[in-house]
Amino acid sequence: MPACDPGEIILKDGLILTGPGFSEAIPHSRTVISGERLLVVNEELKAPLPWAGVIDCSNCLIMPGLINAHTHAAMSLLRGIADDLPLDQWLNNYIFPSEARHAGPEFVYLGTRLSAAEMALSGITTFADGYYFMEEAARAAVDVGLRSVIAQGILDVPVPDAPRAGFWKERAVEFLISCPTNPLITPALFCHSAYLCGPETLRGAADMARSKGTHLFCHVSETESEVREIVSRYGMTPVEHLEKNGILGQDFVAVHGVHLSDKEKDMLAESGTKLVHCPESNMKLATGAVDVMDLIRRGITVALGTDGPASNNNLDLFEEMRSASLMAKLISSDPQALDARTALRMATIDGARALGMEDKIGSLEAGKLADVIVIDLDRAHLTPVYDPVSHLVYSARGSDVRDVIVNGRIVVRNGRLMTQDEEELRANVREMAADIGRDLGIGNFKTSVE
Repeated sequence: MPACDPGEIILKDGLILTGPGFSEAIPHSRTVISGERLLVVNEELKAPLPWAGVIDCSNCLIMPGLINAHTHAAMSLLRGIADDLPLDQWLNNYIFPSEARHAGPEFVYLGTRLSAAEMALSGITTFADGYYFMEEAARAAVDVGLRSVIAQGILDVPVPDAPRAGFWKERAVEFLISCPTNPLITPALFCHSAYLCGPETLRGAADMARSKGTHLFCHVSETESEVREIVSRYGMTPVEHLEKNGILGQDFVAVHGVHLSDKEKDMLAESGTKLVHCPESNMKLATGAVDVMDLIRRGITVALGTDGPASNNNLDLFEEMRSASLMAKLISSDPQALDARTALRMATIDGARALGMEDKIGSLEAGKLADVIVIDLDRAHLTPVYDPVSHLVYSARGSDVRDVIVNGRIVVRNGRLMTQDEEELRANVREMAADIGRDLGIGNFKTSVE
């Protein structure tokens, strides 16, 4: 058994879910983190441990950090401004106008920092993000201490960081050059959709992503109206359109996929395209219910995402696992559909696969990066514990996360964010939100708490 270095983090006792199968939680003895990696995982403790660096996990569950495979983190600053509306009205009447006026670099940095803090506190250690001014999103993720895939948004219409139509290529190149270099950051590209990105833009973005060896993301078949529009324009469905233009593939990630034909599902499977399921956003915007089990049976890797905090309206992936499982049972009339273990894999190892990181994160194995969370099981709603995996999906909440370690660094300890001044962060958010609310004629904001 390797000796313990004084600078190492040592987790002891409790239960552990290592993966990648997640069949059951087992008693845990000792796990050692050295630098940014897991040195040993659940080895028998044969000698007393040094006091420094030891985290007692008694009455807790140790597991891989959760992976939020799709969000628009900066939109936390627009959370709640226009709820209970159809997607097209929500976007065109409220979100796009608010972004045009307010979504500058400071907005993106502050909003992403707020979302990253929320995600860290609820056990998300990696998130995939798409928006504008993504250098600022990367800076915010690093400041909070989360791993992230930072994807520059691409649209054919004018947007806050590309105010001229058709300027997307110059902006994407600028981003790929200037994106902060950090072990926590993976740059990527994000075409908003096939209805806001023409065929030439889609092909150009795919070529750019492939030349840089990174991922391309895109909203696909989120609504029935989107499908009708693409069929009207191109005489084929969205996935058929993407396939014709050479977009599908191992490094392409389709987001939502609510309205897919059997033919389209087979195209995704055969191409190796990954898909991100966002059940709570789909329910809130009434865009439809995804038959996740059918996708999985066809061999498609399906990850979980929260979508943006303005269309969910939170970033709790425990809620997302529960919602995904219950939605699958409801639409299939099968209580065994999307069982707890499958839902948990979607939020961990399958999320890692979707982002091309399964060799680094998503399970607790010696040599992998140390992205680890500790769940406090000593809660009324988690008592008694017969099946810890079931509890994680059907009973647990983000607020049950006690400790979070990302890349070997303690980011949350005893439910407290260690990397940010939360009070100062919230005060800055309230100040910016007051300006947004005044523009929209909504809200009653104070810039400080009395």
